[in-house]
Amino acid sequence: MRLPSPASADDPLAPLLARVARADARATDWLALGRALHARAGGAIDGMRAALLALTRAAQLDPFVDPKLMHELAQTAFVTREWPLAEASCAVLLKRDPHDVNALVWRSAAAQARNDFAAAEQLLRAAARIVPNHPVVLHKLALCVKEQTRFAEGEALLREVLALKPESSHARFDLSELEMRSGRYAQGWEHYEARLELEGDGNGARTALASIGAPWRGESLAGRTLVVYGEQGNGDCLWAFRFLAPLAERARREGGRVVLGYAGPMRHLFERMLPPDVALEAALITHPDYHCGLMSLPLRLGVFDPAGWGAPYLRADPARVQTWRARVAQATPAGARSVALVWNGNPAHVRDARRSIPDAELGALLSVPGVTFFALSPGRGAAVEAWRARGANFVDPTGQFDAGFDDVAALIASVDHVVTIDSGPAHLAGALGAPTSLLIDRVSAWFWGSEMARTPWYDSIELFRQPAVGDWGPALARVRARLEALAAS
Repeated sequence: MRLPSPASADDPLAPLLARVARADARATDWLALGRALHARAGGAIDGMRAALLALTRAAQLDPFVDPKLMHELAQTAFVTREWPLAEASCAVLLKRDPHDVNALVWRSAAAQARNDFAAAEQLLRAAARIVPNHPVVLHKLALCVKEQTRFAEGEALLREVLALKPESSHARFDLSELEMRSGRYAQGWEHYEARLELEGDGNGARTALASIGAPWRGESLAGRTLVVYGEQGNGDCLWAFRFLAPLAERARREGGRVVLGYAGPMRHLFERMLPPDVALEAALITHPDYHCGLMSLPLRLGVFDPAGWGAPYLRADPARVQTWRARVAQATPAGARSVALVWNGNPAHVRDARRSIPDAELGALLSVPGVTFFALSPGRGAAVEAWRARGANFVDPTGQFDAGFDDVAALIASVDHVVTIDSGPAHLAGALGAPTSLLIDRVSAWFWGSEMARTPWYDSIELFRQPAVGDWGPALARVRARLEALAAS
């Protein structure tokens, strides 16, 4: 990370940057710059990282230059997820004052980042003793015990938080995840609506629609138009797309109209599978009477039992499938099996470090004889080449993905099996009905429950769960056995 350049000669940062550029720059100069950058960042991560750089330099020159410096450094490191720095600065703060609640909480986050949940829990319980019944501390403790699969205890703590702070949207949202995980969908869907109260509006759809229509809460659609908008991540949209068909049927029955507002990467895949009387609008033209997020549809339609919802509901483009089958056949030796593989996801995802499998552990799969693997995620070419150099039958076809998810869907439909972590392609494979081995981290997302080997939401997916946080070995060994059986069949 580098310091920014002044936007102009009149930029208030200009004199501060000039001062720290001097050889005799003092800790006070760096502190002033760090605070200015922090104020300017407005929460933007890149700006906060620049502020952290300046604050770190101030602390290196004189950690006692200002009594607030170490707190500012620790908090900024916490926000930017610079965990080693957060932990080091919190250690300094706690040496000065063992009762510093903020430092205890920030240090617990750093401990969780390295999967030391026991240490994190100890720090949070120390904070809870200092400030009993503090909703923020109890909320963080709830999430910490959840990550240790103590789901009932986590739920009880979240209910304590809500008793203390009933307006907490974050607590209701996190409670919904635990309810849905355990199959209590009626309560879970209701609490999941709290996401609409949280800061941020992923694609701006909800904000734009709020000025021209009312939120749909299940009212009759007779003579009305409802816009359903895409929200959350790709996996969420793929999972919820199944509910558009029954919604369209209801609108048809009541004499209403449904429009899907979606401009994301799966637009063409969705457009091809929509009911004929549901239009897709990438740039909203319709002025609706109502609007509703995709993820609210199961609540509004009263879908509280997942039984019967696991059948495939998407289909890959037949022309692209024909093209990809030829490519797969060309790359796969005669008699061998073809397997699509996803082993890591978007690094910006909050759980990516836990859901992704380190490159070094792929050998358990890539050494299965009689199987050719096809990487599904773009940007992994270097890892593929490294494994090829070691003799693995590994192909990176992503350079031929000229239609995004349409190509991913066609490739999935062209191979014998899919092995994936918990990411968008997992939901796509399930929606297509492709035989899939899903490797999930110990806690993972609510879709996959807590202990089940199958999910009712996708009939073609089998779950392979870590026995402990970070321990992929046993799950990979079980998937390897599946692939060996596939190769022998």
